Amino acid sequence: MNDFIIREATRDDCQGILALVQELANFEDMPGGPKIGPDVLQRDGFDVEHPLFKCFVAELKNREQSSNEGNVDTRGLVGYALFYNTYSTWQGPSLYLEDIYVTPNVRSKGIGSALFDKVVKVAYDTGCCRLDFVVLNWNPATEFYKHKGAIDLTATEKWHHYRLEKNAIETLCTKAQES
Repeated sequence: MNDFIIREATRDDCQGILALVQELANFEDMPGGPKIGPDVLQRDGFDVEHPLFKCFVAELKNREQSSNEGNVDTRGLVGYALFYNTYSTWQGPSLYLEDIYVTPNVRSKGIGSALFDKVVKVAYDTGCCRLDFVVLNWNPATEFYKHKGAIDLTATEKWHHYRLEKNAIETLCTKAQES
């Protein structure tokens, strides 16, 4: 019997989700990474007609177990998985798993697996052709994902994940307007 529950996030969870996002950033050695507040999560996930993301959260049934090592206020949350719809021009609808994280003091209880499986079920139920996500090469979770059946596209198909950040987007748009 699980001593945790996985449920859909609500707008009231946004402060706790953001605290967990910061924990993840600290784990990834990027403490300055998150640039949004809980109000942005609330707006984008709960206050618009077409939410930009969906999220599952994990809570322990016994809240006293949920105190985390960093004393970060997670509002009783011990994990989350945030995802959104994408589209493949080759195969159709897909999902992108932006983040999945479980606070360190409750790892190895099946929480991460349960969160991942919930997202996989959404992909299945909505007819998605794939579930995409990125993992840092040093993250020990790479073995977890391989065990779940994930393939490393960089290793197998030589795909590399690229990004244009906001300043590059602004620069390109400014150049386009000038020409």
